[in-house]
Amino acid sequence: MKHIIIGTAGHVDHGKTALVKALTGIDTDRLEEEKRRGVTIEPGFAYIDFDEGSRAGIIDVPGHERFIRNMLAGAGGIDLVMLVIAADEGVMPQTREHLVILENLGIKNGLVVLTKKDIVEEDWLELIIDDVKQLIDGTFLKDKSILPVSSFTGDGIIELRNTLFQMLLNSPEKDENIPFRMPVDRVFPVDGFGIVVTGTLIEGVVKIDDTAEIQPYNEKYSVRSIQVHGESVKAAYCGQRTAISLIGIKRGNITRGDVLAAEGSLNSSTVIDVKLTMQKNTSRTIKNGSELHFYHGAKTLLAKVFLFDKTELHKDESGYARLKFKESLPNKRGDKFVVRFFSPMETIGGGVILDSKPVSRLSRNEAMLKALYIKETGSLKEIINQFVYESGSVFSDVDISLRSDIDILKLKPALDELVSDRLVVKLLKDKVISFAILAETGKKCTQLLETYHTENPLRAGISIAELRQKILPDLDVSEANAVLKELEKNNFVELSNNIASLFDFSVSLTPMQNEIYNNLKIEFENDKYDVKTPDELFVMFPKTKETTVRQVFESMISNGELIMLSKQTYWAKDNYDNAILSIKKFMDENGKITLAQCRDILGTTRKFALIFLEYLDGKQVLKMQGDVRVIAKGFDVLQVI
Repeated sequence: MKHIIIGTAGHVDHGKTALVKALTGIDTDRLEEEKRRGVTIEPGFAYIDFDEGSRAGIIDVPGHERFIRNMLAGAGGIDLVMLVIAADEGVMPQTREHLVILENLGIKNGLVVLTKKDIVEEDWLELIIDDVKQLIDGTFLKDKSILPVSSFTGDGIIELRNTLFQMLLNSPEKDENIPFRMPVDRVFPVDGFGIVVTGTLIEGVVKIDDTAEIQPYNEKYSVRSIQVHGESVKAAYCGQRTAISLIGIKRGNITRGDVLAAEGSLNSSTVIDVKLTMQKNTSRTIKNGSELHFYHGAKTLLAKVFLFDKTELHKDESGYARLKFKESLPNKRGDKFVVRFFSPMETIGGGVILDSKPVSRLSRNEAMLKALYIKETGSLKEIINQFVYESGSVFSDVDISLRSDIDILKLKPALDELVSDRLVVKLLKDKVISFAILAETGKKCTQLLETYHTENPLRAGISIAELRQKILPDLDVSEANAVLKELEKNNFVELSNNIASLFDFSVSLTPMQNEIYNNLKIEFENDKYDVKTPDELFVMFPKTKETTVRQVFESMISNGELIMLSKQTYWAKDNYDNAILSIKKFMDENGKITLAQCRDILGTTRKFALIFLEYLDGKQVLKMQGDVRVIAKGFDVLQVI
């Protein structure tokens, strides 16, 4: 069954409330002040039942200028509108302003209802119809029905009901699979239920026991009960007027203008990027730095405007802008809004949100304008690719879904296509990075390694741990390693033995350095496990060569030819590998090892056996258990990236 909201709009005292009562039998003036003054102050709510069982909600919004804020709060969830114009007065100022607001909110469907036809002559009615046609020309109501009715006599009400029913049948189906969202327009206590919040469910489905998140506070509560049109239900659907009570919520935890949403599905921000459009007949100008009244859902904020591509916006002009607020705004990309001039209060335009939580700095360069153009007009893949790029690092698909305000079910297939197109790189099971960001990181890596090799010509490269810290400081080790592996695939870096270097780099020794290298290599091969300390090695060479000897020694460590067990103990890589294989084989067969057994297996002294075992303890390969050592994390932890 389709669920839609029908809204009224129009000038004060043009018969909106009487029309709703004639259609539904429900009086939407619920406040005592409204009854006394004969004018709607707050949005009123009713419903209309059709013969085949469908039901549509109706929002009766205020028409008086002083109550324009409440009109905007009600208009946010409207699917189709009845623009109500009294036949005796015709088009009035709030008629025009309400029509502008409806256009800015992106409402696409509706009709015009001429009330009070019973008190005017037929020729006068024809004149009013001509005026209305001029009013709606060029708007979403052009070529829509104009129906004269009398709420007092009932004339035309049946035809109006039938027309509304046909519009309901022709209205598009709503996507109920996306996370639910409901801007809150009323908060009040109810005996037996506690605090109740109401609004129009504009997205998704909410069910009893669902977790609801109050934005912008990120507070979470369970849904206790749900009512739709005064009837208790187990679930409410997008397009329904809904009342929800939440378990444990207290007065003050939620207020009008807040948003109730599915957990983790909605951004809140004090900054948004938008496409701002001025209305055709305004005499006002929006300048860079202007302050405006901003209306979104049931929320009203003061916004400061920073224009991207212009210095001023005049009537009938559009432009990209960043809006800044003093309070956080719960919002989604694609949401519509209305802006009114700061003083005097006057509706001057509206727009669409292009980025609900910008991460980039305010910039007026071509790259920023291109990004905003993609967010406004791009395909699903182009928009996702833009947000992945702006994320600037490694992100999960859930992160990108929230960042771009694209539901995860729609995002995943498009993201997979971007991976196939090599615009996005999949690193881990659910982690991705923009290929453009990967390339930028690769260039940064290349520059760093070029500098390192120039300053350290005898070292094979920088340690992978140090490289991670320098170019990927904000990522955890697994994510950073995945990025480095992708950089290696794309020839930005070579990774070997915990060392990172440029692909075309190799250590080049002078004849004297080569002679020292060969002598050191022979010493380590001959000593095997009972090695000399570095100082004992250095004194074997002439004092004049000490600096060069130290450089060659450090080069052998950097190249991975020497493995440091302690500051005074280094083993040749081949000897180290043989020791690891021997001890691993023994542990696989026995499960534990003593110091004496290690000494005998390696054929070394107690001193070097102990140094080796303590090295394995430090790597968390083994651990002490009484007088023996047993497996801790195992030998796999010694594997390099």
